[in-house]
Amino acid sequence: MDVTEVGAGANAPGLGFAGAAAASLAPVARELDTVGRRVSSGQLRLDPESARTLLAELDGLCARVRALAEREGDGIDRPLRLGDNVVAHAMGTRLRGAASGGPDAAIPVLRRFAAQLEKVRGIVATASGLVRDQDEAAAEQLGAAGRADEVEST
Repeated sequence: MDVTEVGAGANAPGLGFAGAAAASLAPVARELDTVGRRVSSGQLRLDPESARTLLAELDGLCARVRALAEREGDGIDRPLRLGDNVVAHAMGTRLRGAASGGPDAAIPVLRRFAAQLEKVRGIVATASGLVRDQDEAAAEQLGAAGRADEVEST
């Protein structure tokens, strides 16, 4: 068997999954952009109570995906010792590449998925008005703090 056949990219275990997942994220990103524009223009709104429930679920999911990419990613992005011969080294290199070797590898795809979840979170918060409510509450708190400082200094 020729070593180049063992290391051929199309035959790398795991690369098919990560490549397919990366390819499926692109249309999702475009759809999120479309939904985001509809939310920004006021064409799409979401009930604040439903949004709070959805945001809690998104927060949990995003945290798990980020933890998987960061904590577990460190565990799989390492040299594999499959043996001390050319074929074992080639297989180890290909497996590591499928985990972290390029933009379509598993770890970068997980990070892009987490970023898209964050984008969904922002869209949900904006569509429900929660972002505006939080901004207004923060402005009120700052205004109250400023008024308290003025009273104390007079």
